[in-house]
Amino acid sequence: MALPLLSDAGGGDDDVFHAIAATLAARGWCETPHFLDAPTVEALALDVEAARAAGRFRAAGVGRGRRWELRPEVRTDQVLWLGDRQPGAAQQAYLRDLERLRLAINEVTRLGLFEFEGHFAVYPPGSYYRKHHDQFRDVGTREVSCVLYLNPHWDAAWGGALRLFLGEGGAEPHVDIVPSGGKLVTFLTREFYHEVCTTHRDRYSLTGWFRRRD
Repeated sequence: MALPLLSDAGGGDDDVFHAIAATLAARGWCETPHFLDAPTVEALALDVEAARAAGRFRAAGVGRGRRWELRPEVRTDQVLWLGDRQPGAAQQAYLRDLERLRLAINEVTRLGLFEFEGHFAVYPPGSYYRKHHDQFRDVGTREVSCVLYLNPHWDAAWGGALRLFLGEGGAEPHVDIVPSGGKLVTFLTREFYHEVCTTHRDRYSLTGWFRRRD
């Protein structure tokens, strides 16, 4: 579900948002540690755990509409889409930051980003998402992928890295990004194949996309 981004962005230093936008324009992807403060990350992780305990997460599939199907050989995570309930304070804080980021990216790149859609994702131990591309075959409105990590502490030995393929068409080389809490990874959706490597611990994230108009 697409969400209206909150316009009450507040004050503060916009340097980080413009730095992300400039990096996206220069190389197509950006890794930003500590994008969110620790209390907000912890609150989002608690939201995930509460929703999980209430049975609101569902097995993730691939495709959309009539083409949607479960493909456990491709992905084994569980998702909860945003927008079905009023967002709590932590989600609202993140959406405000995303609005500031959207404006900065539009200013630097002229991508015409219009809205955000996203979901929480849980990867239980043993889960993965094989190499894939975030665009649907019949709809190409996703322009920038945004992945926010919610585990307060993460050891690289636990797996679960985001593997971003830097070669054309998903070819090598690649970079592995450790899913440390509060880190935001952004990349141009059309340009990068990626995968989530097998995790050995519960792994939480909030994944979404800035979209242009249809």
